[in-house]
Amino acid sequence: MLADNLKEAREFRRWLKIEWADLWKRKFDDEIVAEGISVRDYSLLEVDKGEIIQANRDFKPLNFREILEKNLGGEATELVDVDPNVGGWKRFAREQLPRREKKTAREQPKIPFDLSQQQRKGGSGWLNRARIRKKVKAGLDS
Repeated sequence: MLADNLKEAREFRRWLKIEWADLWKRKFDDEIVAEGISVRDYSLLEVDKGEIIQANRDFKPLNFREILEKNLGGEATELVDVDPNVGGWKRFAREQLPRREKKTAREQPKIPFDLSQQQRKGGSGWLNRARIRKKVKAGLDS
């Protein structure tokens, strides 16, 4: 019996989320008054056509979780929609799964500088290092 109720609650939450997304996609933005107004009736969200859903001052915005709790009740809401402050998959992964060690770059062999030519940019550029490696290789090959 609990599984059926849970399945129905999840299905209701899915439909509620679809209406929630549709409400915010299709809202009319009144730029003069700086308000967002609903374009049609949303029965699951209990929002009527023309109702203000977003405003700048003295306005209590709609809360998806409150609407879900009003329709399903407290216990079913906790089972269906976990509060992110309490925890969720990201928190579980962060706290329980081991972290990988960061890969460190391979250390380059120390090559003595050849000071027969003046170093450009203090000897730190890629061109200087390439020239020095070339000279070291030539010296090792002979």
